[in-house]
Amino acid sequence: MENKEKQTDETLQQTADIPDSPESVQQPDGRDLQEQLEQSRLRLEAAQKEKDEAKELLTRTLAEYDNFRKRSAKEKAESFSNGCISALNRILPVIDTLEMALGAPCSDENYKKGIEMTLSAAQNALKNLGVEVIEAMGKPFDPAVHNAVMQESVEGTQAGIVTKELQKGYRLADKVIRHSTVAVSC
Repeated sequence: MENKEKQTDETLQQTADIPDSPESVQQPDGRDLQEQLEQSRLRLEAAQKEKDEAKELLTRTLAEYDNFRKRSAKEKAESFSNGCISALNRILPVIDTLEMALGAPCSDENYKKGIEMTLSAAQNALKNLGVEVIEAMGKPFDPAVHNAVMQESVEGTQAGIVTKELQKGYRLADKVIRHSTVAVSC
């Protein structure tokens, strides 16, 4: 009990030390408050500027990363496409040879059937890869997909029309693998 009384007395003593009115609290000089306020305002402006610069840097870094990611994906796709085109340029002469062999006279039907099957398998493989034959016969000459090596006069045909296809052309998606070698009417 005596302990409680002692604590109560100490608490009363401490509350007596607290000033009753705001006037009794000692205020620092008004000039000190103004300086502190100005310093706080300057620190706030500096922090705001630093935040804005960091946000701008982050935004630029994010945009650069996004551009890098897109560019890398595009380069990867182009690299694959270029690799396919390089391989196809080595395979197309084999297909040309099979087509010439199929057109050559032959008395052995089994041999001819074997060439037909081999050529058909090769053409199906190209089709599965997305390779298309460029249409040329009877079409208007297009230098983007045709390579004219001669002109010839053909009755009933207007000028600038493909009259002969000397070698087939191929494309993979939008890229020409090999231009069609053609003769054009004049």
